[in-house]
Amino acid sequence: MRSSSPRRTLARALLGAVTVVSLALVPLPAVADERSDAVADQEEAQRRQQELVASLEGVSAELGQAYIDLQNAQTELATAEAALTAAQTTLAEKEREQEIASDRLDTATESLATIKKEAEDSEATASTNSDSVAEIVVATYQGDNSVTSWTYVLESQDAAELNRRASAMEIGSGVQEAVLAAAEAERARNANRQARQNAATNRVATLKTEADAAQQAASKAASDAKTKRDEVSTAAAAAKTATDTLEAQKASLEEQQAQAAADEAAAAATVARIDEANRGTSEPAPAAAADLGSGSIGRPIAGSMVVASPFGYRIHPITGESRLHAGVDLVASTGVPQYAGVAGTVTNFSNSSCGNGVFVNGGMIDGQSVILAYCHLSQHSVPDGASVAKGDTIGLTGATGGATGPHVHFEVIINGSEIDPMTLPGF
Repeated sequence: MRSSSPRRTLARALLGAVTVVSLALVPLPAVADERSDAVADQEEAQRRQQELVASLEGVSAELGQAYIDLQNAQTELATAEAALTAAQTTLAEKEREQEIASDRLDTATESLATIKKEAEDSEATASTNSDSVAEIVVATYQGDNSVTSWTYVLESQDAAELNRRASAMEIGSGVQEAVLAAAEAERARNANRQARQNAATNRVATLKTEADAAQQAASKAASDAKTKRDEVSTAAAAAKTATDTLEAQKASLEEQQAQAAADEAAAAATVARIDEANRGTSEPAPAAAADLGSGSIGRPIAGSMVVASPFGYRIHPITGESRLHAGVDLVASTGVPQYAGVAGTVTNFSNSSCGNGVFVNGGMIDGQSVILAYCHLSQHSVPDGASVAKGDTIGLTGATGGATGPHVHFEVIINGSEIDPMTLPGF
């Protein structure tokens, strides 16, 4: 089907699906009624196609954006997954470091406790030894005859025993000094060991504190990364759902559009057979206004006709696109009567482009199949399916549908093709 404006689409809507019946078997009025019904059927098929095309364009645009959104979401999800993996790896490393630091701190603490215990035991032993030796010295200086070294010496029975006891006292004095010196040295060693161990324990405790802080930071980073990943995953799932939904809508619309096109094609073939029956066995010449006798088609309004927009390609006043204007627009005010240009059968309809419209199927005139179309009426004047005589009022001028103001839109379709109405004899 050729690309056309809403007006041209309207003209195509005159071809409808009906069963072909030969004129030899069916009276002419019955054939006209069948063709009138076909007009309505075909117009409905065209209307459905227009709506489906518009819907399909909208869904396709939404689907294109949905594909972009889905791709962006999937890319962001991959980035979030990588960030989460990295954060979890870092957390595992920090947890290992924390565990090592904790073990080292436990070991250092145990070592410090052992050193302290050994120092305490050593100090107790040294104190006992020192106290034992010191008792002799204290007793001697305090005059305790039972324990003084002098008593011990003077109680000797002879010179030999005296010498032995004096030597013993001298040795005891040396032992006392040695014990005291050893105790002092042991105290110094213990203090030094404790100082070193305290320093080591403090260093390990500091490392443990740092490891704890690093683990907590890594844990928070991993938690944040997981939250981000979950959010992005939810968004990606929503984008996938939206894409799937739009793909299903697009497939459904394409199927409906194909069915509407098939309906239109079948109707067009049927109408072609009806037109052939109308014409008999002779094939008419291509549509031309000159082939119609003078006055065969009457004017749509009374009085002079001022063209507001001629037949042919133009910039559509609403969409701004270059389209074929398949009829002629004439200046007229709201409520001005519009008349049937030929006698025939009326089909009333309404859609978004034509608004309130009327088809008048004039059948065969001067060997040509003639159909007239009127758009933007403020109201219909005759019932749908009624027969009208040439010059009868079929509606009143208005601005319904895709119109920027009240005017007459008039189309002439000869043998299925639109012609410029202003080239008709008498126009």
